[in-house]
Amino acid sequence: MSIKIKGAEKLMKKLRRLERSGARRALRNATRAGTAVILKAVRKEVPTDEGLLKKAQTSKIIGRGMNMGGIVGADVAKLASDAAADASRPTNIDHLVNFGHVAPDGKIIPPNGYMQRATSAMPAAESRFVEVLAAGIEREAMR
Repeated sequence: MSIKIKGAEKLMKKLRRLERSGARRALRNATRAGTAVILKAVRKEVPTDEGLLKKAQTSKIIGRGMNMGGIVGADVAKLASDAAADASRPTNIDHLVNFGHVAPDGKIIPPNGYMQRATSAMPAAESRFVEVLAAGIEREAMR
């Protein structure tokens, strides 16, 4: 899912006027701050059985130049290291917990939907993004 920031046109115009490295730095910091808010909400909503899925939740900034985005979800590498000890556990439990599945014994595990519930943090993430972007633009303009 993605977010569209409304009312940030003035900030983006100012951002484009900055030097490229400063603009990228400000945008990266703002994206990191916005994804941190969503990551906190996701971790709050993740069901805890053993706590492995909650520990594996992470955020990552992707993109180049002025086209950046943030991804929040489970790091499969962290889950794989824990699954190595228990060979019967799959490494991709993130979507299995979120959307539900049929267990090997035939029992139907209902969907938890924790990622969908975490979308309630989107307005807070948008405001944090705009706040950090405005501060970053001002800081870079002073350089």
